[in-house]
Formats: sequence, C-alpha cells, structure tokens
Amino acid sequence: MRPLEGTRIIDLTHALAGPVCTYQLALLGAEVIKVENPGVGDDFRHFAKPAFDAVNGGKQSITLNFKQEGALDVLARLVRDADVLVDNFKPGTAARFGITPEAVAGWNDRLIWCSISGFGLTGPWRDMPAVEWSAQAASGLSDSYLGTDVDPHDLGLGVLDVSTGHAAATSILAALLQRAKTGTGQRIDVAMLDVALNIMAPRISGDGPSRMGRRPAVGRFMAKDRPLFIMGAHQRWFEAISSVLGEPSLVADPRFATQKDREANREALRTALEERLAQRTAAEWEAELAGAGVPASEVRALSDVVASRHVQERGSVFTVPVSQTDVTRLVSGLPYQFSEGGYRTGPVPALGEHTRGILDQLGLSANEIDDLEKQSII
Repeated sequence: MRPLEGTRIIDLTHALAGPVCTYQLALLGAEVIKVENPGVGDDFRHFAKPAFDAVNGGKQSITLNFKQEGALDVLARLVRDADVLVDNFKPGTAARFGITPEAVAGWNDRLIWCSISGFGLTGPWRDMPAVEWSAQAASGLSDSYLGTDVDPHDLGLGVLDVSTGHAAATSILAALLQRAKTGTGQRIDVAMLDVALNIMAPRISGDGPSRMGRRPAVGRFMAKDRPLFIMGAHQRWFEAISSVLGEPSLVADPRFATQKDREANREALRTALEERLAQRTAAEWEAELAGAGVPASEVRALSDVVASRHVQERGSVFTVPVSQTDVTRLVSGLPYQFSEGGYRTGPVPALGEHTRGILDQLGLSANEIDDLEKQSII
C-alpha cells in the first residue's frame, strides 16, 4: 500500500510547478483529478507536450470551464469529497471565479488548499506575473550563478519550477499530518520567490546572496576526451588530486601549495591540471580521483545517465503510455526510495478522458452531464 492511497487531490494547476507537485502526490498513491479547460486543457499539452507527459502520468482528467455559470457547483461537488485542492492561479484569479476561502470552507472544512504562485498571496510583488526565469531574476537566484560575462541569451538552469513543486508537495504532506491530529484543514501559500531564497540559504546566511567567485581547482577541466568536474576546494582534496596526477607534485609547487597560493595563480593551475588530465580519459580519471576520496565526475550527457546501469538498477526512470495514442514517454519517478519497493504512475490522461466517469461518481445523471456539456461547462 502506498502512503497516500485513499487521498483525493483536486488539481487546478497547469504548466509546470503545480503539476510537479501533484505528480509527486500521485506517485505516492493519491488519486489526482486534474481539472482542465474544455477544448484547450493545460497549456503544456500543446506548448510543451513532453514536459506535460513527464508530470501528469497517473492523473484523471476532467474538463470544467470556470468562466461559465454552474462550473462552481461542479467544483463544490468535487471538493466535498476531497482532501486537498491545489491551484497555481495568479493571485486574485481564483476569487474572480468564486473560489474563495469562505466558499471552500463551506464546501469542506477539512480541506487543505495549497496555492502556488510566483511571489505569494501577500506582499507588494503579489500581482507580478511570473515564470521560471522572471522569478529567478527577481529573487536574485540567476544573479547568484550567472556571471556578468554570460551569453545574454542564456537563461541558466531551470530548477525553480520543479523545486517549487516539490516544496508544495512537502507542505501538503505536513498539512495532512497536522489534520490527522486536529481534524481541520488549512490554506497553504507557496511562492517561487520563497523557494528561491530557500535554495540560496547558505549564501543568505554567509556573505549574502551574491555571485560566488571562481575558486581554483574547482570546476570543469578538459581531459583527453571530454570535460571532467573536480572539486579541489579543500586542502585535503587538492593534496589527493596532486597525488593521483603524479610527479612532479602540484602541491609541492610554491605556486599551488596553499589555497591562497592557488587563488593567486588560478590560471597557471588550470593549465597545469589540464596538461596532466589530457593524458587519460575522463572516465579513467573519475575512477582514480573518486577512489582517492575526491568529488569528481566526468561531465555526462543526460541520455547517457538515463541509460546507465546505475539509474536502471535503481528504477529512477520508467516508461508510461500516453492515453489514446501509441506514444510512450520515459519519465522520472520519486527522488527517494522506500524499502517496500518503487512507486510508479499510470498513463498520461487525454484531455477530459475521465469527465463523465467522475461526474457519474458524484451522483450526476447522464442527462445532467449532457446538459453541462451543452452549456459548455464541461
């Protein structure tokens, strides 16, 4: 039995951060009902279909048009039997649809309602539109790792959507535990800005969220065939690197003896390292350096990692079918493993595939469902 079996999630999210959250809950066994706009659905169904498939497997899809009168009554029926409601509307949008804290509490006072947004439900930046890259820029995250000499078209690494989805899932799990003790639900406010600050916690607590300077003997260095990452920040690691690379000893060179010396001769050190690394492949150096206790790895392509024996043995990725098509999609699973075995999801749903079945479960007759369709509510 999976941890969240018997838990029902009503998913009003789209794009990436919200669906990542509910996908994690689906992997843990929750029943996730994804509510989408009729005829269109989640933007990512069309804009970024592989990304959509990657984070929506195992969910049920129903259609509901909140711009039509009567849609709120259907949502109320869904929420009455649910445990969690998740949305990633821009702040204020849910209220315009009639989805307010007062209304939701009236439908189900045990409900946990998690709202995901760029900058939160409160504060002066609340109404700013947000995507991954604008939130990174506004939070100081991109400034902390992109140098001033970076290609201006390079947006950096897209980690904030996924990190926000995981943060939201964690908050929901905590709220479910609290409800088990108190019997009451609550509202959760998850902001991408706050997640970005959480990612930068070590810098905030240290020298402030500023760009980290380039450190000697740390980074990617070219080996015979491909780049190799080496972490030689600590003296013990640099001494181990020097030992593996052989004579003449780098650490015995006055230019490289201490961290201060290496900082003063950073470029000369890079040249010395790459001259030696060029003699063997990155894989060979990785084995030698890792064996000596140095954090080091060849810079692998993602396709190589996914196909690796390590990832395959751990079951970190798996294949799911895309409903009503002949397509299958390779997707990632949970970022942790339980002793009782791996958890996977079912197919990626077609738009509105489960609408009639779920409304039938809620007690609506076939005629009532037909009327909702005629009124463009579903």
